[in-house]
Amino acid sequence: MKKIAEIGNKLVVISAFLFAVSIPVSIALDNVAAGVGVLGIILLLLGKGISPYPPLKPFSFLLIPQIIESVLFFPRKIFKTDFNLHLVPYYSVYRSIKENFKVLEHILLILSISTSILGLSVIFEAFTWQNVKHINLKSLSLHLTPIRAEGFLNHPLTTGGVLFIMFVLFISASIQFRRKVYLMPILFSGLGIVFCESRSYWLGSIVFLLFLVILQRNRGVLILVVSLMMLSGFLYQIPQIKHRFESMLNPKANYSNLDRLALWNAHLKAFLKDYSLKEKLLGAGYKADDLAWKRFRESFKEVSGLKNISNKGLKFHFHRGETHNIYLKYLTKYGVLGFLGFIAFWMYILYVNFTYKRTYWLFTRGLLSGYLGFLAAGFFENNFVDAEVQFAVMFVLGINFALLQKYTGEKLHCQKEYDLQKSQD
Repeated sequence: MKKIAEIGNKLVVISAFLFAVSIPVSIALDNVAAGVGVLGIILLLLGKGISPYPPLKPFSFLLIPQIIESVLFFPRKIFKTDFNLHLVPYYSVYRSIKENFKVLEHILLILSISTSILGLSVIFEAFTWQNVKHINLKSLSLHLTPIRAEGFLNHPLTTGGVLFIMFVLFISASIQFRRKVYLMPILFSGLGIVFCESRSYWLGSIVFLLFLVILQRNRGVLILVVSLMMLSGFLYQIPQIKHRFESMLNPKANYSNLDRLALWNAHLKAFLKDYSLKEKLLGAGYKADDLAWKRFRESFKEVSGLKNISNKGLKFHFHRGETHNIYLKYLTKYGVLGFLGFIAFWMYILYVNFTYKRTYWLFTRGLLSGYLGFLAAGFFENNFVDAEVQFAVMFVLGINFALLQKYTGEKLHCQKEYDLQKSQD
């Protein structure tokens, strides 16, 4: 049994390192990392060595409403909920760090390289106008005007989500551990966020940096944030970036904004008028998009002012029914219970990070600020349900809870250290 548990533990650690390589650059390798992690978990269960494992309480808020709905309405698709392989990095990285805290430094080093590669791929694509996965060397040239880029991942919104999570992680790690090597992923993930032109993550980054200054109240943090804002001001002079940013301030500036408004309107109309009581409570599941489609024509007319639009045109603007709002997504798909579970999940995470006052409080307050930015971005897209983004979030949560539960020294000593650092800042 002991030998089986040892093999399982090694596989879990390998899984954590594979995730550090793959999360920024390869969804295919993410799945390999998850498979290795699952095999490790099975062996640990057989060897009765599954402990230590991360807190499961926050996931009970998130998963129980989804599992109830799946069992009742679509049991074959239970693994299409948040109860899936995307949870594996949460366990893998948590256990690896708890077993050997020095692993965290190695994981962050590898992750800093892969994050920088993703950021560079976005920059390359933005200024060469070539897909980084299909480079044509014969026609390779540089352009002064950047285009919207996605780099190694499959969509600019997905790329923006992963880069944002990495941006938050490495700023938090840099503040806590003061390692200059983390400036590289901070710079390239920040530039990647700019050039993938995902406006929701521009907003998320602003919210993150604002709360970072408020919660940290640290001179070094202020210098870092001011430096990043100055760089942003310089990039704002690029016409494409300026136009894209200013479109955020006008709800009807372009069809992307109109589409979101119409989709939100359609989903809300459907939820209020067409859902049964049971569907309002537990969600309409995969019927949610079909119900929204029935309300989309009237919603699009209300928002756009257009009176006549073809069915083909409507379908183009419907985006397959994606809400582009994570809160509406959970409300319509999983009902009031699922929505409240999603909110409770994040409230728990915010609370435990806010009340933590021990050795790694600089790191955890940085992550807290980042989660607030992520939740702000969620008002404009379904960020938490993207596979690549969810892998990244779960990976960071695993690190987060490993730090929250890392006990160094007596409680009184830690509290004094915290108070001393606050007074010096």
